[in-house]
Amino acid sequence: MVAASTMAAARRDDARSAAAESRLRLLIASGGDDRIWPDPVTRRNRYGVPSAPAPDELWFSSSTACAVSPRGWAAAGEALESVTEGGACVGAWFDSLRSRLKAICGAPGAEVVLSASGTEAELVALHLSLALAPGPIVNIVVAPAETGSGVPAAAAGRHFLARASLSGGAVPKGERLPGWADADIALATVEIRRPCGAPRPQGDIDAEAIAKADAAVARGAFALLHVLDASKTGRAGVSRAAARDVARRYPGRALVLVDACQLRCPPEAIRDDLEAGLAVMITGSKFAGGPAFCGALLLPAAVVERIAGVCADATPLGPYSALLDWPAALRRRFGRGLAHAANLGLGLRWTAALAEIEAYVALPTATRTALLAAFSRAVRGRVAADPALRLLDPDLADRGLAPIVHADGSEPRGVYAALQRGDAGVPPCHLGQPVAVGPRTALRVCASMGMIVEAANTGFARLEADLDQVFAAWARLRA
Repeated sequence: MVAASTMAAARRDDARSAAAESRLRLLIASGGDDRIWPDPVTRRNRYGVPSAPAPDELWFSSSTACAVSPRGWAAAGEALESVTEGGACVGAWFDSLRSRLKAICGAPGAEVVLSASGTEAELVALHLSLALAPGPIVNIVVAPAETGSGVPAAAAGRHFLARASLSGGAVPKGERLPGWADADIALATVEIRRPCGAPRPQGDIDAEAIAKADAAVARGAFALLHVLDASKTGRAGVSRAAARDVARRYPGRALVLVDACQLRCPPEAIRDDLEAGLAVMITGSKFAGGPAFCGALLLPAAVVERIAGVCADATPLGPYSALLDWPAALRRRFGRGLAHAANLGLGLRWTAALAEIEAYVALPTATRTALLAAFSRAVRGRVAADPALRLLDPDLADRGLAPIVHADGSEPRGVYAALQRGDAGVPPCHLGQPVAVGPRTALRVCASMGMIVEAANTGFARLEADLDQVFAAWARLRA
């Protein structure tokens, strides 16, 4: 009798556990646009990533998206249980996510607005700029082809896909968000490469960015100047010195926005940017290794003070933003018109990402730096050993991202897809999505925070062995 009751209890526990996992799978992929939705057959999103951990696959794809780690999955599961069964306050949960981000890379007086992705963070920045601008806006975007396909549309105030993260239905892709139809928003761009794909000199990039900011202000516009911390191929665009010069000269007529969505800069760099009065966009779904999509806009104290005194119109961000995405200090002023109280999926994704980020930043800085350099040497050594491969930019710093091209100029997209399927007799190998750079296409071999933490705890041998599998499979698929 005791044994039967024990078995029945075990079955009930198993059923509850399975139900909890199914609920987490569903919710962690919610509150995003159709890029994040799992295919009903493969249970993977548009990037080939499942909603749950896939530890038997090789994830060198942190420049695009990775599967959630077991550590992040466990943290998200605990958070979901806390708010659904433990009676925890959802508002307090979102406030804690912002507090944890500020503890890692914030500065005194800074605030954090959460967003479903880096592209949505662009919309939030534009919303704030329109509140600050005394007239037209010129949005100066750096290397749009190496940031995100939806960034130019979002930077112009337009719907960048046919569905939005919280719309519940279709939105008119390419059209202005309601309320912005008549807004005077001009888009300007600054490229970081020549048409042939070669990098432009930093001085030329800075001079063009400053000239476009100067021209915008001279004609009575508000300049929203982007700084690209790391592009899809790891390159930067617009130096911090040039950006800070613009911010100093036009304190009421410009906002400098650092695109650190790859999150490949140390926390100290983000803190320095905030203290210099620059706003910063980040995501937890690239180098951090959290599930796609989770973004945030970090606002410096100077900007928080400026927007505290403006009278903002009702926000048009209802299809993209929830009330609890906003900190209490800005919620009443900038959250008017938001239909959703909370984006639970976003909260779960940030919970998973923060589990990785906090484990990474707990490592000594010297350890992180040394392991990233070791990863770079390991990748460079394998590229050098294969005459069919070349590094796209041999001068790139050790930031855990290595773009690689075929030496003969051939197209590597077929190799990318075959690696992802596991066609070469090895587990599925995930690399960063192919990126067109001039006439060539690069695949990206990327480290993640989780990889660095594992290497710090257990040694570098596992990472070396996984890289061996990737490059051996790559060679076989080319043959």
